[in-house]
Amino acid sequence: MVSRRDFLRGRLITPPPATDGPRIAVIGGSCMAFKDVVCRSCGDACGEAAIRFSPRLNGAALPVVLAERCTGCGDCVAACPAGAVTLAAGDRKV
Repeated sequence: MVSRRDFLRGRLITPPPATDGPRIAVIGGSCMAFKDVVCRSCGDACGEAAIRFSPRLNGAALPVVLAERCTGCGDCVAACPAGAVTLAAGDRKV
């Protein structure tokens, strides 16, 4: 079944379920925030608010993934203009 969010975004094909366990978003080194560019696209795309931004002095806030909130939907992956977000197998802390 296609979720309402996917339907409204034009994604009419349900992705196959992951067979190697839960998926969690991982922010890589090509993230623009690491180069002091304010982006926040991944956080804006996350409907579960699993990506927060940690402020730092004299630089752009850095993204932090809250594994316990991440559903592995991949919306943040599609939203990242730098291709820095990937989904990796991982444990959710409860």
